[in-house]
Amino acid sequence: MKTNNQVDVPIVLAGRYKIKPEKRERFLELAQAGVEPTRKESGNISYSFYEEAGVKNSFIYFEEWQSREALAEHLNQPYIIPLLKEFPEMVDGEADVRIYDIEAITYGL
Repeated sequence: MKTNNQVDVPIVLAGRYKIKPEKRERFLELAQAGVEPTRKESGNISYSFYEEAGVKNSFIYFEEWQSREALAEHLNQPYIIPLLKEFPEMVDGEADVRIYDIEAITYGL
């Protein structure tokens, strides 16, 4: 049962990536190209990425999806494939990606 301040959010992806300085501009080009089309995908609830405050070239993705299937479909879109293809050459170190299966989220304390 949902209360007025509770919504269903089945999948959350949280990713943090350090990008090589020399790959920064290419990363931003590819990442920004996917933002608006991704937000229009039927299975997308929210999608954002930003540079971590005070940590140059460290980027954070925060995504909410209706299902794992919607996320998998997203990863096969023509505006995401170029980023995924070049990503291993752009990332500096290990990518920290976490996917959370969430039943519900409640806003407020």
